[in-house]
Amino acid sequence: MDQVQTGKFIAELRKEKSLTQAQLGDLLGVTNKTISRWENGNYMPDLAVLQSLCAVLDVNINEMISGRRLDEADFRQQADNNLLLSLDQARRMRREYKLIDFLTGAGTGSLIGMLTAPDSVRRNVVILISLIMIVIGQVKQWHFGKQLMELLDKVR
Repeated sequence: MDQVQTGKFIAELRKEKSLTQAQLGDLLGVTNKTISRWENGNYMPDLAVLQSLCAVLDVNINEMISGRRLDEADFRQQADNNLLLSLDQARRMRREYKLIDFLTGAGTGSLIGMLTAPDSVRRNVVILISLIMIVIGQVKQWHFGKQLMELLDKVR
């Protein structure tokens, strides 16, 4: 999905309907600034608004996400592509979340186990490795949260 292409498509469709950004915004219950952000490719329409936007502009959701009108053959291919992209993104995010879970869980478990062990060099090394795993897990979790928020902002 190309946000810029989709934004240009929204602008093109709006102009075909002889609507201003403010008029389209009024029809959808959003501001003209929101319409401008969509058209500039800075944001994507929120899922709650997407169906209404498509109805007002006389396109289907697949065409809107693709950023162009689709004939019958293109429609099926693009629907498959859009679905595969969504599934791939979900799979990547799930894999990253599992890694974060492992790092923080294993690091915490090792740390707790080693804190009760007799004092030794090995104990100190394991504690250090555990702390490093926890920190890496927390940094990755922060990064994951940031990516998730950016993704949600794009959808809005």
